[in-house]
Amino acid sequence: MKTKFPIHTTLSADAIKVLERYEKELGAKNVVLEKALLNLDNTRFKAKLDTQNIDRLIKRVDSGIPGLDDFLEGGYPKGFAVVVTGPPGTGKTTFSMQFLMEGVKNGERCIFFSFEERAQQLVQHFMRFGWDVGKYIDDGYLEIFGISMLTSEEMMEIIDSHKPDRVVFDSLNVISAPGDFRTSTSWRAVHRLLKKNLITSILVTEKSHGIDMKQFDEFDFLGDGIIFLDFIQTNDIDTTPMPVMSVQKMRATKVDHTPQPFRFTNTGIAKYRALSNPSQILQDKIAKRRSERLSHVSSDEV
Repeated sequence: MKTKFPIHTTLSADAIKVLERYEKELGAKNVVLEKALLNLDNTRFKAKLDTQNIDRLIKRVDSGIPGLDDFLEGGYPKGFAVVVTGPPGTGKTTFSMQFLMEGVKNGERCIFFSFEERAQQLVQHFMRFGWDVGKYIDDGYLEIFGISMLTSEEMMEIIDSHKPDRVVFDSLNVISAPGDFRTSTSWRAVHRLLKKNLITSILVTEKSHGIDMKQFDEFDFLGDGIIFLDFIQTNDIDTTPMPVMSVQKMRATKVDHTPQPFRFTNTGIAKYRALSNPSQILQDKIAKRRSERLSHVSSDEV
């Protein structure tokens, strides 16, 4: 039996269906082919997802902060961009360095882009915690760019060349105003590269308010996760503020948003949620601070 299409045809079944449909509608072969080719060309705009081969298990990346991964189902989801934010002096840079050191210890390549500190100053910061940063730099596992005046294109070239598993940007407020950041075509290109290569990144940002304020910026909306660092006075006798962190957002993760205490040691940030202060005390203190702030604002308006 003679088939309509020769056995050696290179047309796919989908293409044949398109041809048959337009042949019935239009008749003339040249018009049919032109219309069919345009129709096939339009398929390039459609997302092609092979849902059968998507890994159902979300791969996790260790944060490097003792105890934190227990609250993140094992760590940050691989390829996520996590915003680490808070007021000045709350440990954001240390937190980020610890994230990179966890990576290099596991044989992962890491990059630190700083837009405020010199590379030498950053290395000294690393070394004061006893981290053998020089060895990792010499071995090619860690690259540090201090007071970076790099363009987004140059950062992308560095990322393409170094092929890192982890990257830190400290701090994004220096390179862009929050309102302009999310729509910046240059940053979107960097962000797209990070996502494409499943590079887990920390985006350090700055806040002029404390953890008690429910106020977010464009950096927060862009991030896959938000970790807020702050200091809170936990009792009326000892007025020394306690450092706390709160996971305010983490996509694809069940999160406990309650602020948890931590402390700084000679080896970095340690013992997350290991202190004896009940979480309710911290929540009460935050609520009190928020109430006092709102009361102050109201009195100013009067």
